[in-house]
Amino acid sequence: MQKVVRITLGTAIVGLVLYAADLATRDCRVAQYRYENCLWAWVMVHSGLPSNPLLRMVLLEGVGITLVFLLYLTLRYVFLFRRGSPASSDTSRPNDPEPPPN
Repeated sequence: MQKVVRITLGTAIVGLVLYAADLATRDCRVAQYRYENCLWAWVMVHSGLPSNPLLRMVLLEGVGITLVFLLYLTLRYVFLFRRGSPASSDTSRPNDPEPPPN
C-alpha cells in the first residue's frame, strides 16, 4: 500500500512539474501582434510588475532551478531504486606477522 501511495504521489509531482514547465515555455497572445510567455504574463498581471526583460529572465531561471530540484527530490525520495547491499563492516583483519627487521 505504501508503494502505491509513493508512486501516485510521484506521478502527481511529475505532472505538476511538467505543467509548470509547459506554462514557462508556452507563448500566450496578450495583445495584438505581441507574444509573451504565459507564466510571465500571469505573474505580471497578478503582481503588478512592469514588463521588464530582466525580471522575466529572473522568473524563468527560478522556475528552471525549481523544476530541476523538484525532479531530483522526486527521483530521490519517491521512486526509490534498489541499491546493492552495503559492504560488511567487518574490519577485523587476520593477524599478519610483522615484517622482519632490516
